[in-house]
Amino acid sequence: MKALLRLSAFIIALMTLTTLLFGCGTTAAQDKNAPTTDVNAAEAKKDPVAATAAETGEATAKSNWPDKLVMGFLPGEESTPDAKASNAIHQKALTDYLGIPVEVIICEDYNAVVETMRTGKTHLASFGPFSYILAHDRSNAEAIVVNCKEGKKENAFYSSVFITNPSSGIKTLADLKGKSFAFVDPASTSGNLVPRAMFVKEFNVTPEEIDTKIFKSTQFSGSHNNSLLAVANKSVDAAACTRLTYETGIAKNTVKDTDVVIFAESDPIPNSPIAVRGDLPADLKAKIKEFYLQWQDPEYQKLRNIVGYKFMEINDSDYDAIRTIAAQMNMKPEDLSK
Repeated sequence: MKALLRLSAFIIALMTLTTLLFGCGTTAAQDKNAPTTDVNAAEAKKDPVAATAAETGEATAKSNWPDKLVMGFLPGEESTPDAKASNAIHQKALTDYLGIPVEVIICEDYNAVVETMRTGKTHLASFGPFSYILAHDRSNAEAIVVNCKEGKKENAFYSSVFITNPSSGIKTLADLKGKSFAFVDPASTSGNLVPRAMFVKEFNVTPEEIDTKIFKSTQFSGSHNNSLLAVANKSVDAAACTRLTYETGIAKNTVKDTDVVIFAESDPIPNSPIAVRGDLPADLKAKIKEFYLQWQDPEYQKLRNIVGYKFMEINDSDYDAIRTIAAQMNMKPEDLSK
């Protein structure tokens, strides 16, 4: 009887051991085919715990980002209905891509765009080339992208055009002697810096003599559109603005080509950049640049009259030519930003 009991106990123990061995073997085989640490997106969707971990990691990465991103724009050109509509598209696209709210503000003048970044009120901004170098010196701005035709480097330039009413009799720069002229803003590239450099060469005067020895009177209109309208309305004899401003004004019937004509044009100027504040987190700056390099919106382009344009990467050194002109014209950032 005792022998039978011992045999039965042995058989039960053997069966239990066999079950354990085969069960662990099956689990081990499955584990060999399963990932040990990485969790892909599909698994995260199936596994709430993995999904939470992924979300936590993303939240941690963004923990040093601002709660809201504020973008500044230059005045005037952004106040038209088409500009406002395009800004709304821009704002939503950047908000969706970054996952944080983006606010757009229109500054009262060029210097205000520089100052809002210097005081931490804006995180990125659209600058003109000259206002950008001012912002680089004063506000730690870093140029990241420009918008240009086909996104090609050879197209990353624009020009300043000199415009007048056909009835003025002005045909060349030399004809401006004794006339009234509208510049755009002290910190404008195509609306002030470049035209003044051309006047120094054309009339053989110093930068300081331009307003008194060449013209009957000069003024700052505040925006490229204002200069275009001032010429069309004969408020001034001539003015300078971007070629795009002129072409857009004609295309949208803001002015007529019978009221405004181009009589001179500058050499190519490096395109206006979008710049970020230098002290932003590196991953946020990279994400903003990433957004622009992949973003194309047909409606935005149509509203801006830039169909076929793409953003391309730009560097601070691309604006050294503007720094050279500013130095030659005795235009210092600290003087223009007071």
